[in-house]
Amino acid sequence: MRYFGFWRSLGQLAGSLWRATIELLPSRRKARFGDLDFDLEHDVDTTRSNVGFRAQFLAELAGRPYFASEPWLFEEMMRALPIRFQEFTFVDLGSGKGRALLMAAPYGFRRITGVEFNPAWHQAAEENIRKYITSCSAENKPAAAIESLCMDARDFEFPDGALVVYLFNPFSEPVLAAVLDRLRQSFLENPRPVFVAYRYLEHEHLLKKGQWVDKVAGTEQWAVYKNRVIG
Repeated sequence: MRYFGFWRSLGQLAGSLWRATIELLPSRRKARFGDLDFDLEHDVDTTRSNVGFRAQFLAELAGRPYFASEPWLFEEMMRALPIRFQEFTFVDLGSGKGRALLMAAPYGFRRITGVEFNPAWHQAAEENIRKYITSCSAENKPAAAIESLCMDARDFEFPDGALVVYLFNPFSEPVLAAVLDRLRQSFLENPRPVFVAYRYLEHEHLLKKGQWVDKVAGTEQWAVYKNRVIG
């Protein structure tokens, strides 16, 4: 309400209820399963097939409905990063059940961290991480530690060192604005390379007007931004 005012906030609430209700329609059942191949291959549960109405509605209120990242689009975004992965920490804000954390594992990031507000999805992510690591052969075990944190992304302290921050449009505009401002402050206090990999560009205007990042790659479905050099 502080960001939008009363009436627009009321409209946002009504829209959230409508979108959550639409998910109950039989025609949407198939879409809820998403890409099952990844889950079947790794014996995990990262789709939204078993996300109930209450959880999806609460997700709508907090930001956006739950969707798992598509492996082929995630791969495109990773290929667009001009980095040495082992020098970077991967952070997924709004990490849900943890699929992006698992997909990041083979790239050799030095650390992989997810931040999820919903306790049930955080618990699912922890179980998925355990199952994923167990399913990997000895030579394919992730080099990086993989963790899921249950907290509000606006309170997350970005770690030192170079960062790749992944966002699958997890937040409403006010929350995303606050998160990006916290990331900007972290960079200003501790200058280092920071990349923002943003999937589903609903609020890309917040990055465009930020004046501290520049777009380095993208398509109609995703964009990668890099922080500007200070001085």
